[in-house]
Amino acid sequence: MKRLLKITLVLAISLIAFGTYAQDATHAVGSIHKFKVNVDASNVHLADHVGNTYTWAVYQNDGTTPAVSGTDYSFTTTGAGVDANTVNIQWLQAETYFVEVTEANLAGACTTLRRLEILVSAGALDLAVIASDNAGAVITGGALTDCNSGSGATIDNATNDFGSTTRYFTVSMDTDGQPWTTGAWGFDFTTSAASTVTSSAGGTVTGSSVIVASGTSQVVLTVVTANTPGVSPANDISLNMVASNAFITTGAGNTNEPGTNLTNNTSESFVITASPETSVIAID
Repeated sequence: MKRLLKITLVLAISLIAFGTYAQDATHAVGSIHKFKVNVDASNVHLADHVGNTYTWAVYQNDGTTPAVSGTDYSFTTTGAGVDANTVNIQWLQAETYFVEVTEANLAGACTTLRRLEILVSAGALDLAVIASDNAGAVITGGALTDCNSGSGATIDNATNDFGSTTRYFTVSMDTDGQPWTTGAWGFDFTTSAASTVTSSAGGTVTGSSVIVASGTSQVVLTVVTANTPGVSPANDISLNMVASNAFITTGAGNTNEPGTNLTNNTSESFVITASPETSVIAID
């Protein structure tokens, strides 16, 4: 009994010395967050801390092993020095981390350490596809149904070419509720009708895949499909887009969108209404 009591006391003292931490926040791979100390409501550095020196550090989930800069995380602003009481951290890999700051007084002889625990998850990666106009504004409801682009146009009396119709789909990527702009990202797609797909600036379409350059959080895809004249609604075209295999690219490699976030990967459908299939004009 005495030995058990001794072991229990040692464990309790160890936990107190190291600190017991509850998870303080959950962030997403790829997201950037500002960590700060000694600021007022206006984010102004408090006067009695001006001139003090700060050192920020990130540790792995054991609380002692330094996390790897460029693989686990990246400081996107200065994380050390005089008056460096804030730091921006981008998370690059899913894991539990400890963020720690050491503040030294003007003389540098006395310090205070603070730390908190962050769970970094891939679960907040979220790609969304919407039916839109060519500027990326969402289109909903009755506005999704319209005549084909050949409606009212003069058809060559020597051929049976009824032209094509252009519609647009906007695809965006978020991490942790923030637009993803700090690395490339991409996805595969399918359309519900045979189409030719091209992209606005920032995205490159290769076959049925799109790669979007770093710095761009959304891309507008132009979809052109051949008109199908005839009786409506039997010959109307229902056109939507479904994205799959979405990912972001960080310094640690690619991270895929989790399966729990796929509900908005399918757009609403445009309905392209057919025009009558008028025959060529014959002369008796």
